[in-house]
Amino acid sequence: GAGVRLVAVGIGTPERGPEFCQHVGFPPENLFTDPESLAYERIGLYKSVARTFFNPATPYAMLARFQKDGAQDLRDVLGRWKIWIPPKQDQAFQQGGTFILDGTTTVFEHFDQSTGDHPDLDTVLDVARDLKSAP
Repeated sequence: GAGVRLVAVGIGTPERGPEFCQHVGFPPENLFTDPESLAYERIGLYKSVARTFFNPATPYAMLARFQKDGAQDLRDVLGRWKIWIPPKQDQAFQQGGTFILDGTTTVFEHFDQSTGDHPDLDTVLDVARDLKSAP
């Protein structure tokens, strides 16, 4: 089957992209910056103060992380976290998403409902592996 390529779209600027990649160990050639949030808007990802701070999904997402492994991933990240100021103030309330595409067909999608709400990584990897092994 075809290879699977991991890319990220971020709300940062092209100037800050390489610094971010170096900080988190992500390949800069796989990062696309979107300082105007156009991709986020086109896809329909959520953005609001209420979803960021007052959504009941936030504490449930955090609880699930703590129940799974004591939120080890979060503790690892916070140990080296650096404040990143988005190009536009309202982008601080932008929720993300995870998508797997096969050409132009979406084979997996997850719209983050709130801060800390992410898809199960094993599920995402299984979908990607299945796609890679398909004829």
